[in-house]
Amino acid sequence: MATYSVYSAGLSLSTHQKYAIAQAITKIHAQVTGVEAYFAQVIFKELDLHDCFIGGVLLEEPHLFLNGQIRSGRSEQTKKQLLVEIEIALQSATKLAGHQIWAYIDEITPSQMIEYGQILPAVGDEKAWFSTLPASIQQKLNYLNS
Repeated sequence: MATYSVYSAGLSLSTHQKYAIAQAITKIHAQVTGVEAYFAQVIFKELDLHDCFIGGVLLEEPHLFLNGQIRSGRSEQTKKQLLVEIEIALQSATKLAGHQIWAYIDEITPSQMIEYGQILPAVGDEKAWFSTLPASIQQKLNYLNS
């Protein structure tokens, strides 16, 4: 599962903004990678503007920092498309300028990830992995994907 951590510095996101961002990131991840929506989760963390420095200098304006951890095995084009589309969605939801949004994609080998009690599958093996899950987990994931 991809985990997108969104850190807001000097900017308090409303519940509505968080919902819009989470929905946008989930939709983008699913469309760009071709996986089910339940393969994406979004976590928010608010930071004080005075806790953030760039180049050793205290931030003077609000920023968003996004760190996306995804399973390795995707093309460079896919990762670039994820970044570009997510950055556009973040701008739309927050009205921040591009220079105020920093985003990163990190890759993790699927065999080094465990969720729902199972090691995650290689990219492309999601359906086979899903079929090995207990029925109760399959129901929950099908609900999340609807």
